Amino acid sequence: MLSLGISMSLPAFAQKATVRMWTFLNPSGTTPREVTLAKIISDFQAANPDIEIVTETHAFDQLTPKFLAAHGTGKAPDIIWAATDFLGDAIASGSLADLNELFINKWTPEQIADRKGPYWDLTLRNGKQYALFTSRNYISLLYRPDFFKQAGVDPDSIKTWDDFVKAAKALTVTDTSGQVVRYGFAQGYSEHQADPLLMIPMALANGDGIFKLDGRANFAHPAGVAAMKFQTDLIKEHKVSPPQAAAWTVDDVYEQFASGRAAMILGASVRVSTLQSKLGDDKVGMMLWPGSGEVEHAPAVMAGWAVGVWSGSKVKAQAGKFVEYMLGPIGDKMWVEKGGQSPGLLSTLASLGDFIKQPGKDYLRVAAEGSAKFGWLAPIDFSAGGYRQALNKAGQRILVNGEDVKASLERAESDFNRQHKR
Repeated sequence: MLSLGISMSLPAFAQKATVRMWTFLNPSGTTPREVTLAKIISDFQAANPDIEIVTETHAFDQLTPKFLAAHGTGKAPDIIWAATDFLGDAIASGSLADLNELFINKWTPEQIADRKGPYWDLTLRNGKQYALFTSRNYISLLYRPDFFKQAGVDPDSIKTWDDFVKAAKALTVTDTSGQVVRYGFAQGYSEHQADPLLMIPMALANGDGIFKLDGRANFAHPAGVAAMKFQTDLIKEHKVSPPQAAAWTVDDVYEQFASGRAAMILGASVRVSTLQSKLGDDKVGMMLWPGSGEVEHAPAVMAGWAVGVWSGSKVKAQAGKFVEYMLGPIGDKMWVEKGGQSPGLLSTLASLGDFIKQPGKDYLRVAAEGSAKFGWLAPIDFSAGGYRQALNKAGQRILVNGEDVKASLERAESDFNRQHKR
């Protein structure tokens, strides 16, 4: 065989890195948050053609448990949106990479100070930063300003729980046959996609937590019993909440609100923009929880999504680069302006002052004020996963089966502690 003595080499083509991300948002969807995520991904990929972001959407109440299971089998996604309730589990499992090593160590002190606050502290353990928060959520009262005006109720007049009941009664409307066509207040008791019940801020306002220091449930203390009775009496005694709520999910409650069948609901700040897109900016407002003689406003449950990089990822650097962009100055501004979310950076809040002052954007101010002064984050030093479901189930037993309030909460404590082996 004739050898030409020529050495030939093929050109080297850079291989595109594929980064898998699990989230509850669908970038092909039409809600403000989904549209924003799609835009962020598109802009990032245009600036980084060597990285492809592949998104997989999961039900939000199953997302983190599925990730933890996938971590155990070595098949987890490169980026995960972890729910606050399960954040402690995710950190303890070793499933999250230290973001300091990926990009935070390159930040200036000013960049770090821009993020300081309770959400930053929640993901910092032993000098390691395991995630950054997005979709920061403040869960309190959403209301229809148009219905308040029709009923002659001033939202600012709701300062106590008695004021709240009085307003809910004024906002409840019946037809000529006596059938309720609009309730003053609604929330859902379903264990599926459960939001925290009204009883939680009411109990927290009285100084009693819902967990003991060792992580065991602390639902059935006197303040908890009084709060659950107040909550269920909105249906049983005051008739300002619908009995059907015993089976309602979170989405059912928002549907009732959007259709005009509820004037106030327990709702989340992250949902306001979606409701406004359906009803109009002037028809959805947000207020802090009522207070008492002890506190000006009851603490609201704060939540959100801790976005982290899987410790077992083979594309950690690329995954970290996207997380930094998505939750950095450019992405954060988009989340606020296009997604209707509370800002994650102090600099974003300062730069969008005029935007927040626009009609219909006051909820961003309310959520920011509430988060700074009147908020509560579930502890992550132990697993809090399932506490909302346990309390919702207790509420169902009280409403549907007529179970005694204290007995039902004691049963919820026992079930929660058994589930977590405490």
